[in-house]
Amino acid sequence: MRWIWFCAVFCLMANPVWGQEKAKAVDPMKLRAHYVQALNMVKFGMDEEAISELKKCLEIDPNFAEARFELGKSYCRTGRLDEGVSEFKKVLEIKPQYEGVHYELGLVYYDKDMVEEGLSLCKEYLKDRPQDGKMHSLAGVLFIKKKAVPEAISEFKEQIELGHHPELGYVNLGMALAMKESWDEAITAYKKALELNDRNPRAHYQLAVAYEKKGLKGEAQKEQAIYKELVGKQ
Repeated sequence: MRWIWFCAVFCLMANPVWGQEKAKAVDPMKLRAHYVQALNMVKFGMDEEAISELKKCLEIDPNFAEARFELGKSYCRTGRLDEGVSEFKKVLEIKPQYEGVHYELGLVYYDKDMVEEGLSLCKEYLKDRPQDGKMHSLAGVLFIKKKAVPEAISEFKEQIELGHHPELGYVNLGMALAMKESWDEAITAYKKALELNDRNPRAHYQLAVAYEKKGLKGEAQKEQAIYKELVGKQ
C-alpha cells in the first residue's frame, strides 16, 4: 500500500496539471482574424455579427481587453446597457488604464441615470489625469443631470480651457448658466460657440431661447430662422 501511495504522489509531482483542465494555448492568428472581422462588421453597422466574432475572440483569450472593450460598445449600441457595463468593468480588471473605457462606462452610467456612479468614476479618473478635457465634459453633463449647476459650470470651463471641443463646451456652459437664469452670461457663451462655428444649429437654437427670455423678440426670431435653415439642410 505504501508503494502505491508513493507512486501516486510521485505522479502528481511530476505532472502538476494531472486531474486539472489544461489551459488552452492561444492561437494569435485565429484571435486576430476574429477581431479584425468584428471591427469590419462594426464599420458597416452590423453589431450583432460583431458581437458573435468578439465572443469567439474571448473564447480563445478571455483576457483580450481590446475585444471586451469593443464588445461592450456593441452591446451599448444595441441597447444592452447592463451587458455593456459588465464588459467595461472586466476591461478595467484586466487593464485598469485602458484608453477610453472610463469614458464609455461613464456614458452608460449617464444613460442609465446612474449619476453618482458616473461622477465617482470621473472623480477617480481625473485625480490622476486632470488634463483630460473629455472626462471634464462628461462630468459636466452628469452634474447637469444632477442639477448641480455650479459644479457643471466649473467642469465646462475646465473643458474649454483644456481645448477639448470648446465649441461644444461653450454651448453646454451656456445651458448650465441658463439653468440659473444667468441669461447675459449664457448669451455670451453661445456667441463664443458661434465664433468657433457659426453653423452650429444647437448654439443658434439656445441663443434664440436666451434672447426670448430676455425679451429680445427680434434677435430671438433671427436666431430661430437660422436654426430652422440649418436643420432643414441636414
